[in-house]
Amino acid sequence: MHICYIDEAGCPGYLPVNNSEIQPVLIIAGLALPKEALDSIGRQFIKIKQQYLYGETRPNSRHQDALNELKGAELRRAIREGRKAEADKAHKLAQQLLDTLIAHGAELYGQVIIKVPDDKFNGTQLYSDAMMRIAKNYHQLLDKELSNGLIVADFREPEINGRVSQPISLAMWEQKNTFPRFELPPTFGNSNSHVGLQIADIIISTLLMPLALAKFNEQIPNSKHKKNDDLQNFKRYQKRLKTLCRNGTSLVAVQSNQPALAKKFL
Repeated sequence: MHICYIDEAGCPGYLPVNNSEIQPVLIIAGLALPKEALDSIGRQFIKIKQQYLYGETRPNSRHQDALNELKGAELRRAIREGRKAEADKAHKLAQQLLDTLIAHGAELYGQVIIKVPDDKFNGTQLYSDAMMRIAKNYHQLLDKELSNGLIVADFREPEINGRVSQPISLAMWEQKNTFPRFELPPTFGNSNSHVGLQIADIIISTLLMPLALAKFNEQIPNSKHKKNDDLQNFKRYQKRLKTLCRNGTSLVAVQSNQPALAKKFL
């Protein structure tokens, strides 16, 4: 069995102009983890997080430190704006985490949405479309492994949760179930209770977001959210991230006004 943890970075808000305070990129991605590896991944992640926060492992505080979420945006800020020692420490965490995921057979799926100003941006629809793309790629893994699975997405708001999960739920109720290997329709969890959601947040917010801002620099000129050194700081992770994208088209980029024209992100 595999469990796919889905999170997002950016916001579903409309981008009026390129230099707006609104984030110009929205990323929805899922990290599929083998159920039998969850305990090992979780324990190693907690150790890595403890070393980052305290400089040592804390066996007696494992449960407490699992609940204390380390946000991906905080790590991204340390790499972008921190002193060298702080940046090096954040890089070490990211590298160790990626190596742990690769060693345990994790897979990464997702959609990077580049917002186009002045278009009829529908964040909820684009989020829903990205969820469906992730579900289809994830289900291909389950078919390949002759395994069953479950989607756990980061909890947002009940109404939004329902809207973005409904297409997958309906596809499961069709006469010919599109997703027969899913145990349940997508469910939603609080990230401080799910190590898998915490890890997904770090992969998406710390690594994919600055890479997207750097790679699509020309499409989003004058954005206040870009940093000049993003490509230099985060390019080192592309090879490891590609390894997690075992299916070459499992992580794609689209423009918000042409969502059907997807291309490989990495």
